[in-house]
Amino acid sequence: MSGELTARPKDSKRHPWDWYVEEQWVTHRLVDVLDLEPDVTYLDPCCGQLHIPQALADRGFPQVYGTDIFARNPAHRLFLGEHNFLGEQRHLLEASNRLSIIMNPPFSYQNGKLVRGLAEKIIRQALSIATHKVCALLPLKWLASEGRYRLFTDETPVGVWILCERPSMPPGDMIEQLGDNAYDHGKIDYMWVVWDKQREAARDSRGTPFAPTFWIPPRDKIATKAERKMAA
Repeated sequence: MSGELTARPKDSKRHPWDWYVEEQWVTHRLVDVLDLEPDVTYLDPCCGQLHIPQALADRGFPQVYGTDIFARNPAHRLFLGEHNFLGEQRHLLEASNRLSIIMNPPFSYQNGKLVRGLAEKIIRQALSIATHKVCALLPLKWLASEGRYRLFTDETPVGVWILCERPSMPPGDMIEQLGDNAYDHGKIDYMWVVWDKQREAARDSRGTPFAPTFWIPPRDKIATKAERKMAA
């Protein structure tokens, strides 16, 4: 649900639509550690600049697309148009009988206003639509919440993959202004939380109060420098 160039409130440093852009390596690392089906359609409903769909396409997945509440990169070949994922209407792609959703959802703000439980609402919507996997990129602290306990037990993740290398995630409207410094020095710990509807359907009973935790090692420093040089 990443947003348009709406002016921020003067007393806030947050993007008014919680539009924060991850680098493609964050998705590449997920592909490195998770067994993703090659024959399903992958959708990012909060695609922003299409970094997640592009990263999947670069790794050889043939059916990957993105939608968003705003057209942040309308000319991108993987962009299927503006669509409100939490709206009343469903996108045609969401009716696919083999669908996984991979996304970096907004957490708490829309149009400059606090929306409590926003990321959880988006994840629950994804879980109601996807037939295979739902993968959400989230701050590590997101696991510790009284309010989200039912999410993790009603729809238990198959795993939590912690990124040991902190990703930098600048607001989308500041990337051009920040230039070479846009993706330096991440300050927040992130993780991939993964649900698998196929595995859940095969179980006799739903919900367990635990999920396996894995650590994704940091990238090789030489490779990291080379990637940043290419991005610049």
